[in-house]
Amino acid sequence: MEISLLKYNRHWEKGFRYPFAKKRNIFFSLIETINKRQIVEIVGLRRTGKTTLLFQLINYLLESGIEPFSILYFTFDEERIKIEDLIKIFSKQTEKDFKTDKLYIFLDEIQKLPDFQNQIKIYYDLYPNLKFFLSGSSSFFIKKKTQESLAGRTLSFNILPLDFKEYLYFKDKAEILDKPLLYSKEIEMEFEIFLTSQFIESIEMNKEERKEYFLSIIKKIVFEDIPQIFFIEAPEIIFKILKIIAQQPGLFIDYQNFSREIGVSNKTLSNYFYYLEEAFLIKKLYNFSRNLVTSEKKLKRFYLATPSFSWAMVDFIEVGKLVENFVSSMKNYKFFWRDPYGHEVDFVNVEKERIIPIEVKYKEKVLLKEMKNLVLFCRKFKIPEAKILMKILEKQTESINNLIIEKIPIFNLNLPIEKGGFSLITSF
Repeated sequence: MEISLLKYNRHWEKGFRYPFAKKRNIFFSLIETINKRQIVEIVGLRRTGKTTLLFQLINYLLESGIEPFSILYFTFDEERIKIEDLIKIFSKQTEKDFKTDKLYIFLDEIQKLPDFQNQIKIYYDLYPNLKFFLSGSSSFFIKKKTQESLAGRTLSFNILPLDFKEYLYFKDKAEILDKPLLYSKEIEMEFEIFLTSQFIESIEMNKEERKEYFLSIIKKIVFEDIPQIFFIEAPEIIFKILKIIAQQPGLFIDYQNFSREIGVSNKTLSNYFYYLEEAFLIKKLYNFSRNLVTSEKKLKRFYLATPSFSWAMVDFIEVGKLVENFVSSMKNYKFFWRDPYGHEVDFVNVEKERIIPIEVKYKEKVLLKEMKNLVLFCRKFKIPEAKILMKILEKQTESINNLIIEKIPIFNLNLPIEKGGFSLITSF
């Protein structure tokens, strides 16, 4: 199979640079991996900017003096070709020796190439002069398969939707967060718009365009991407599940009862939720217990991957629920807490030996009675601190019976920069 690689590699044109000047925060962590031996994986939802990041890395290499024909970009979105054949065609067309020359190989939508992990493994092991960058939109074929065949050979980055600071940066309004007291009304207004436009491409769209844009992403994943990977008889049921969760972000679900409600078997329902997680469309939280086995068996809680999806799928939703969904989308929290008496805490962050309960209250003042569940949790598990994410502009601290409660501005909730699977920002 012979294909012309010129159409995929515009940087081979004299003086060409890809037109993406503004960079997401994660870009600066990605460039630190360029001189590392490992394969760089960039995974995440559709339209979160994975391909743009690849092009920006290519620009960076060019500006660093790397010769254009030492850089290969190829997407498997439309064409399928074995890695071996692709590299041979690349060498033939550019007259580069893949066995000895330092080459940078960017492979986009890699999950669409069957058995890609074993094909890349051969070249990684035999040719240390080759530096691979991979991107893909499917957790199943990226994260799971590379862990099996490329274990120890990869640095993985999960590209999440925008955080609020990034949104303002791409909207040319980043300065308003530097003077929050001066721009308080504008910050609040922009934040509530941001909840419904958490992707770069949606920022300049009107309300109707944004809804259609997000619905098109969801439908493409549900009706095209997932059926390509898994055998599914009724993808419309998966879409229905998403709509139910969108109506109530943070929905508590018992598989057995829920399966009867939507008319599928318990096993089928469990599989559908698994597919949705692997496609990055939903996030699952467990009911916190110091015994992890107990947590696994308890009721689960689900959010869509971004509040923008929840907003797009329903006619009306409370801003407070979108804010809660936003927190879920930004932070890698694994737990919530709910006891048999109905007391609940929105999120529980567990880092090593540190356990911090977190409530989301999209308001400027929180009454003492609204903190009682945090207090109950801390007493039960002997925790000295708790956090509340609020509609305030500056951090506040309150002490209740020796319990320290930090009140944190929701507007300053930033993305953790994930590098090699580890979060570099772990403040809450």
